[in-house]
Amino acid sequence: MLYATKAILVLTLKLMAMGVKADSTGEHECRWKYNQLHWDLTPLIRHSPQRDYRVKRDRWEFYLNVCANTIKVKGPAYSPPAQVEQVPSTCKQQFGPTAERSPGYQTLQHDGETACYYMGNVHTAKWGLLDENNPEDGVKLTYSAGTKCDAKTGRSIEYHFICDPQIGVGQPVTVAGECRFMVIWQTIYACPFYPTHYPRLLLWSSVAIVLYLLMGFAYNIRNNGMKVSLAAIPHSSSFLALWAWLKYLVMSLFGFLFGNRERDIGSSEETTRLNPTPV
Repeated sequence: MLYATKAILVLTLKLMAMGVKADSTGEHECRWKYNQLHWDLTPLIRHSPQRDYRVKRDRWEFYLNVCANTIKVKGPAYSPPAQVEQVPSTCKQQFGPTAERSPGYQTLQHDGETACYYMGNVHTAKWGLLDENNPEDGVKLTYSAGTKCDAKTGRSIEYHFICDPQIGVGQPVTVAGECRFMVIWQTIYACPFYPTHYPRLLLWSSVAIVLYLLMGFAYNIRNNGMKVSLAAIPHSSSFLALWAWLKYLVMSLFGFLFGNRERDIGSSEETTRLNPTPV
């Protein structure tokens, strides 16, 4: 029984690690790590008043966003020009007020023919590597559970973020596939980095030192009967010696810099008296 419970717990944790939970606004964490490598694609997310990423392919037009549902897109064919919609106008025409939010839409509006398909659900986000043998190449982000292509298969988007430190933010340039769509995107943010822990280590070390000094100060006053003074601080003699040394160092440096300047000025005046300028 214990073994079965442990196995279920391990499986649950693995499933949680594979997926990414989106919040109520339809946006999820846009950071991912693999071993010691970290990626942060947050700068690629589009927020209002920005516009969605748009890619055209033949008669089809794709509306896309990263780590979030598409944002407000103007829909003049469905609503007044001053109003904006959160889904493409074609989808509003097809589904009306029941149109669902999605991180991507496949739309068609050509010669009187219209169509709109959801390309995935933001709650199904899943991260992975483009190449497990070369993690530095980039990462992929997949959304599934889109509009059905047939009885068994639903549409899905798989972003291929390719590391390119020379291109900057970049943008989606290619949408391939008919049901399982692959979006090619070269960007500097697909290049992994190694996070530094020194600032955090320094912060917590400082907090620990301060707490140690405060607790030692209180202990010496309460239990050792010491008066409220610098002497009650643990290792106060060492700190005072360090302070005296730092003060001496600063004063010596100050004297070296400004003492030399005063000697240079005095030497210049003496030279002027010994060698007056001829009239």
